Amino acid sequence: MEPAQKPADDLHPAARPATKDLTYVVFRFHRALSRAVETIALRNGLTMPEMVTCLVLAEGRSLSNAQLARRTFVTSQACHEVVGSLLARGLVDRENHQTNKRIRLVFLSESGWSVMQACRAELDDIEQRVLARHSPEEREALLPSLLLAAETLAGGYFGDDAAESEALELRGQFKGTS
Repeated sequence: MEPAQKPADDLHPAARPATKDLTYVVFRFHRALSRAVETIALRNGLTMPEMVTCLVLAEGRSLSNAQLARRTFVTSQACHEVVGSLLARGLVDRENHQTNKRIRLVFLSESGWSVMQACRAELDDIEQRVLARHSPEEREALLPSLLLAAETLAGGYFGDDAAESEALELRGQFKGTS
């Protein structure tokens, strides 16, 4: 049972609705979108990490494991496991790098492209639901605006070494405290 809420006149002067904070709204959207995408992934025989990996590979470029790990927000070891699973199921293939024999590049196989086409159709439906109540101008601006916001923060993984170092240090301080 939820505790009773304080009357509005008893609230702290600094109180404001969480829905007025970009952070909360983005987390809420992320949660809703993740649930929808996970359902699509599972319906098509993929886990979420596999789906994200296939989405990145569906750009049509072969990528190294290190590049793929950065683009899918996981460690190189985790990416290796995901790629191994996709390889075993024939959804991706590997090829040698043209100039560096130590690098193996990963790309979608024909089976992988087929799975991604099925996923894309469902993802397009989700995007249409998200955008249905937006004006044409809002639809046009949403994706570039979100990308600009992500680039502004740099995510700690896309070139902002100082931000990533600080985050790693702070995470280390909190390990074992929960």
